[in-house]
Amino acid sequence: MIGITVTVKLQNKLAKNSIMMSLKSISEHLFSETGGLLLRSFTHISDTQVDLFHVWKDRTFQEKARKSFSTQFWKDIKDMGGIVSFSEGECELELSNFIKSSDVKFK
Repeated sequence: MIGITVTVKLQNKLAKNSIMMSLKSISEHLFSETGGLLLRSFTHISDTQVDLFHVWKDRTFQEKARKSFSTQFWKDIKDMGGIVSFSEGECELELSNFIKSSDVKFK
């Protein structure tokens, strides 16, 4: 698995909400069998900053999404004055035995 953390700092709350809606608009594709995204978390740091954490099945799926969508998407955000930073690497995912699917809000 590949984990990627993206930190996005934007000019205002409206820009942040717009970015999140754009990302969520492609969720169905990314979470499909051919998309390879296993998990995505949005951490709201402030009205103008969000951290995203993605877990991909493997680097092949992540690279496919990067080429088809994300490289240009993040470039556009930077061109509009947003600050975007990334960290990525091999990922291990561990879940608590106490987690029940009924306890987790899935979107």
